Amino acid sequence: MIKLNLARNCLRYLIRVYGIREIYLPYYSCNTLWHAVKKEDCNIKFYHIGSDFLPLKKFPEGAFILYINYFGMCGDNCRKLEGEYPNLIVDNTQAFYSEPMGLASFNSLRKFFLVQNGAYLYTERVSEENFEQDKELFIPVTMREDYGKFLKNEHILDKENIKYIYPETENFMKNFDFEKDKNARLERFWEYHKIYNKYNSIKLVPTEKEVPYCYPLSTTDKNVQKEISDFGYPLLSLWGEITKDFPEYEFLNNTVALPLR
Repeated sequence: MIKLNLARNCLRYLIRVYGIREIYLPYYSCNTLWHAVKKEDCNIKFYHIGSDFLPLKKFPEGAFILYINYFGMCGDNCRKLEGEYPNLIVDNTQAFYSEPMGLASFNSLRKFFLVQNGAYLYTERVSEENFEQDKELFIPVTMREDYGKFLKNEHILDKENIKYIYPETENFMKNFDFEKDKNARLERFWEYHKIYNKYNSIKLVPTEKEVPYCYPLSTTDKNVQKEISDFGYPLLSLWGEITKDFPEYEFLNNTVALPLR
């Protein structure tokens, strides 16, 4: 396990140590991933996913493929792809509690916990480069506390190069109550599920070993949309709107992430 400052920089690290010149990324992903790949002069080939969140195409033998463990509830998909593709890289940024899989995998502390940054990378290859240790950049806030500050923090992080984790983040994690966090997330998820499942075009639910990042809600019901907009705190839209000619449009358009913590 290598402890770095950001998940996107875990991908940059992997591109360097494995000498990756071309990688497959899902269209349904964060553009910070795209930027990270481009910073390493690596070519991107995009692929679509179906309603089961599996790729809609077969990949060439030996291809490097990044697959996202969507919402922390696609562990079975990860294991299926792991068996088919030896160069699978699993993005567990929405699945902190999931086990390492594939050629390499990485997660994000910042998506799950109130820390300024931090990511754990699992890989058998270690870089010989000497990276700086990260320093404090800002005081972390949640979207609920201060959405404007949250967005400013995001812009600061966009400029960060590969660095080792900030020591205070490590200290915070040593004393964190993971079991309490897991239980609280699962309890809130099933509360949302009971209310919104019949309106939701996303039918994922966590298995016994999974702890979700959010409750992903994709619905065209105007009453439900109004209800969630009246919650009183900003809702995270996941990766923008999807064009109508993409297969993902049917089940992912206007998806919002209802927070579990």
